Amino acid sequence: MTKYGREEVHTVNGKAGTGNTANGGRLLILKREGKILTLLYSDNNRLLRADAWEPETSVLDNIYIGKVKHVVRNIDAAFVEFAPDMLCFLPLKGCKNPILTNRVYDGRILAEDEILLQIVTEKQKAKEASASASLSFAGKYLVLTTGRLQMGYSSRLPEELKERLKNWIHENPLFADAGREYGIIFRTNVKELWEDFSPLEKELQALREEAEELLKKAPHRTCFSLLKKAPEAYLKNLQDYDSTAYDKILTDDPSVYETVSIYLKQNQPSDIEKLFFYEDELLSLSRLYSVEARLSEALERRVWLKSGGYLVFDRTEALTCIDVNSGKYVGKKNAEETYFEINMEAAREIGRQLLLRNISGIIIIDFINMQTEERRRLLMEALRSIVSGDPMKTVVVDMTPLGLVEVTRKKEKKSLWEQLHTAGKMGDQQ
Repeated sequence: MTKYGREEVHTVNGKAGTGNTANGGRLLILKREGKILTLLYSDNNRLLRADAWEPETSVLDNIYIGKVKHVVRNIDAAFVEFAPDMLCFLPLKGCKNPILTNRVYDGRILAEDEILLQIVTEKQKAKEASASASLSFAGKYLVLTTGRLQMGYSSRLPEELKERLKNWIHENPLFADAGREYGIIFRTNVKELWEDFSPLEKELQALREEAEELLKKAPHRTCFSLLKKAPEAYLKNLQDYDSTAYDKILTDDPSVYETVSIYLKQNQPSDIEKLFFYEDELLSLSRLYSVEARLSEALERRVWLKSGGYLVFDRTEALTCIDVNSGKYVGKKNAEETYFEINMEAAREIGRQLLLRNISGIIIIDFINMQTEERRRLLMEALRSIVSGDPMKTVVVDMTPLGLVEVTRKKEKKSLWEQLHTAGKMGDQQ
């Protein structure tokens, strides 16, 4: 077991950091009140992402044989029972070549059909979990999909790298052959492979074997069978988080260390050297990284900006409202220039908070009103650029005549607040 203790702590940009480099972030995996937390810190000890999971409770990414209970034609969707007394919502629009186990697919999905599906969004509040009939098999660098035969690339991959990948794939028969049966998506972590794409071949072969094995056994399994259980959610984060954002994975729990070690050896051997067991009797890992304080800040209704301005987050059943205020800011420039500077700083912080808090659905941002069209245009361009780096699809729709900016962010997991609070403890905070 590789140990990691307080003796390796040093100062980075005036704040506590750890490790031998000032440029690497840290991924912490901790147990807290019956949950497992994954916390991604930047190199200057700022919390960037956070997730909290109860072990063995998530159905996200699981693949089941479900039974269609109702087909609702006017919304082009179906409600499917994927486990006894557990329903999910299955959109039928764009549902290409679904796999039925009780009959041959003839272009229709009918009540009582038994269908392979994958849970893509957890149940949230009064909304059922949602599913897709297009199955995905994810690795560190690639995602293999059924139903849609297309080649896709993460929006966070540099254009130069995309072009090099396309040229390499064009000359690689393994990818050409797989592309006739599956869709292939290149994930953000491909950024690690600038000099050598060969690890993609091994991962593609493993994912293809996994998919073929599942599809082969599905017709012989009964309805409600769990064909594939996704790794524990905190392990899946090792796959989903951008691994170039951290150079150490730290935990102080022996069982978590062993589980992560086994997972990395089997699935991400190149990352095993990043894993360290933290052990220090005088200073816990949680205190070293001020975990309670950082999580508390991530749930607060008000977020202060360095300029003295602040953001206010209000959550409703239908949407999230973010109000930008000038607060304590005292500038020497004219009011219009002052408001523009605060709004630009607010846009950067809003991008960070959407990711950290995992705010999804409809988001309305009330920036400080500016008179000039040029500054409003620059603000919208900046916001679009900022959210383009979000791993969850985020779209800046428009600015209304009242100056409210409309944003949508794809729903998948519960918000951080919901993850940290159990049902019955819901309050009025974000």
